[in-house]
Amino acid sequence: MDAQKQKRLIHKSIYYLITLIALGVSAWALYDAYVYMSISRSVWIFLCTLLSIYVVAILVVSTKLWGWRRFLLHTTMLQLLPICASIVTLRALDRGDTYVAPTGRPNQYERSFNDLQDKQKAAALENGVAPIESRAEIENNFKQYRRKLTHIETNDRYIVRDLTYSAPYVVPKVAELLDDLADKFQARTQSRTRFVVTSVLRTEEDVKKLRRVNINASTNSCHCNATTIDISYARFGADKVRPRDPYELRLALAEVLHELRKEGRCYVKIERKQYCYHITVR
Repeated sequence: MDAQKQKRLIHKSIYYLITLIALGVSAWALYDAYVYMSISRSVWIFLCTLLSIYVVAILVVSTKLWGWRRFLLHTTMLQLLPICASIVTLRALDRGDTYVAPTGRPNQYERSFNDLQDKQKAAALENGVAPIESRAEIENNFKQYRRKLTHIETNDRYIVRDLTYSAPYVVPKVAELLDDLADKFQARTQSRTRFVVTSVLRTEEDVKKLRRVNINASTNSCHCNATTIDISYARFGADKVRPRDPYELRLALAEVLHELRKEGRCYVKIERKQYCYHITVR
């Protein structure tokens, strides 16, 4: 291979490499701008279409006026890279995230989370159902329970983890409390972060199984009345787009629970060994 052909091959390789990098940066920057910036999907699609038309126009005009060799240099160095730089700069200037980290400590709210069993049990008896023998009883006689119980499951506001010693059923007041708690929590964190529900309704069968591994499990638990849920303060379903610090999430969850408790909507007790908040609807 003579020197001239080798030089052309090197130039061609450099062009393809630069073009791939430029196109990759363009795709990433456009997606990132859509995710972070406060623009509607229709505006974002319009911008993408406009960019595509512009690049195609440069392709056609450059090819006709200068031929492929000058087109490569012109398009790569003078068009795609400035476009990429503009998009990245725009993305850096406006992330559309006005979140301000909360100040304070979770303990300032958690000190008040000391509603004991007698108080919570009274609320459970008033608002809940009678203890249920087994999960099979609910499933086989759901017509009987459908007005009394609401099935909860993982959604875009909270996570219901795989339950070993409880069933995903609550009285309607708890389902409403959960929705309000999740909405307030996500508004407070300005993210789509979800908290994790770790325990719900315990049937008599569930209590027996639980006592085999935890002798302190109560047969008179508020969980037996479908009025009580446990929410972890140590684990969250992270928002990958707008990540938040776990400590800030615990603080935000404590703040929202404190507000709902102050409004008289629930009793709360912190369970430090289980790393959760024990919440009974009022």
